[in-house]
Amino acid sequence: METFNQPYFSNSFILNYTKSDTGHKRFFTYILFRYFSFAGKEDSSLPVFLRETLGCTPSPEEDSLLFDYLAEDYFFSPSMEQDSQDALYLYDAIYLANHSDTTSIFQKILNTLTPALSGLCDSVDPVTLPALLTTDRDFYGALCTLTLYHPQTLADVLPAFASAYKSEFLFTYEDFLLFDFMDEYFQQPDCRLHPSFLELLDTLVTATLTYHKTEFDTLLETELRQCQQGTLSRFAGTKRFGSLSLSLWKDQTRARHMLEELFRYAALYELRNNLFDFHLKEDRQITLENWKKDLRWHYVQYSNVYQLAIDSFYASCLSMELLKIQFQQNLHSLLS
Repeated sequence: METFNQPYFSNSFILNYTKSDTGHKRFFTYILFRYFSFAGKEDSSLPVFLRETLGCTPSPEEDSLLFDYLAEDYFFSPSMEQDSQDALYLYDAIYLANHSDTTSIFQKILNTLTPALSGLCDSVDPVTLPALLTTDRDFYGALCTLTLYHPQTLADVLPAFASAYKSEFLFTYEDFLLFDFMDEYFQQPDCRLHPSFLELLDTLVTATLTYHKTEFDTLLETELRQCQQGTLSRFAGTKRFGSLSLSLWKDQTRARHMLEELFRYAALYELRNNLFDFHLKEDRQITLENWKKDLRWHYVQYSNVYQLAIDSFYASCLSMELLKIQFQQNLHSLLS
């Protein structure tokens, strides 16, 4: 049974998402990052301790691990606080989640950071569990422990976490509500994985590109290059506050993948607006079977998808540069 916090901490979504090995690992990586981040606010020596415990010293070139994780999925892609060690903590979480000896290393970390939770490695009592979930650090430490050691008990213990959850715990899994709307509207669990739904999104993306008489490679070489040079008119206002010319990735394959994903997201976002504004009161007349002939879609939608995708690409490139700088600063402060 879901709780008041369902939009922010959905038991059913977490259980379904973690059924696969990849989903389980991504979820564990995310909550591990939150655990490190909150623990680090209480203990400034945590980065050094993690280096010694993990037995690794990352180099600036290893920022690809961060970007690969962030690009894998719509869900569990955390925002990081400015002037924090969060970039390094995300790297550490990714490294540990993929380590050949994750469990024993995690237990060493748990014994040091939150020794009161160590007993959860052996067993869990859903009745006494809520008393351990009073702080952000303990909340994520307990969730990491049970996810790693007792994944089969998640269905029994997640309600306790949902009840204990507070907004300041910052459990965010991007666009849950957006996809949840699609699941409800189309009455299709995991709608984002349904072949017809994926075809719908790609059809809207193709129609948008056709309307604007362009395609992905052309965009990368023309309009998006103007973004880098600061010559595109709708970004001109940023110069008043200081602008930064960005060089696109040298890896054009990765840049294209990023652009394609952002166009799909923009189409998804605009589709939600279209279904909500025009069809929801008409008894969900659009289905995964009839959308090819019944979905109303015109130039306004094309323009909205195009603008959101281009702006998101520019903003994402800038965010990546800032994240890279923060990661390098984290390493510099750690190693100096």
